[in-house]
Amino acid sequence: MKKQIILLATMLLFNALATFANQMPKEASRLIFTVEKSDAPHSLNLRLANLQKKRAFIELRDVKGNTWFTQHVNGQHGYAKRLNLKGMPDGTYTLSVAHEDATFIQALHLSNGVLEVLKHQKMEVHAPLGEDLVRSN
Repeated sequence: MKKQIILLATMLLFNALATFANQMPKEASRLIFTVEKSDAPHSLNLRLANLQKKRAFIELRDVKGNTWFTQHVNGQHGYAKRLNLKGMPDGTYTLSVAHEDATFIQALHLSNGVLEVLKHQKMEVHAPLGEDLVRSN
């Protein structure tokens, strides 16, 4: 029951914050972030495209704040990684990619060795100081 409440709260949070993506300026939409279950057991595939040789920081954390994976990517146009989750405890995790243009956060759930990439994804756009994300006519 506790896991279900945490999962529901996580999904509601991502759903509420998804409105930021609708207000995203077109200039920030260049970064492509893809997370999917791998064909290999206990693993997922992470792909980043259009990094434009800008620095990115990747982090996998559980809901308790424990870090399970970190990676700095710099000077690359793209990045791909298969993350092996074998041995990780059941629970909800967040995979985040912080980039100069935007930050993406994807929720994951691991239960009995079965990985689920949750439907909702959060994206925060980094607006320059003094610039509004929503422009009025």
